[in-house]
Amino acid sequence: MSNPYTSKIDGYHEPTAAELAARKKRNLAIAVGLFGFVAFIFLLLLFRIGVLG
Repeated sequence: MSNPYTSKIDGYHEPTAAELAARKKRNLAIAVGLFGFVAFIFLLLLFRIGVLG
């Protein structure tokens, strides 16, 4: 069990530089995908209400 008076956590794995780079790429891909989806829904909404069409 972890000692509650230290900042160390039992079994903690310090990520390597390659793992951090992969995490950054993965987070960027998720952000781009989410932004694209929201933009698509927004444009679809504008088209459906007649502003763009």
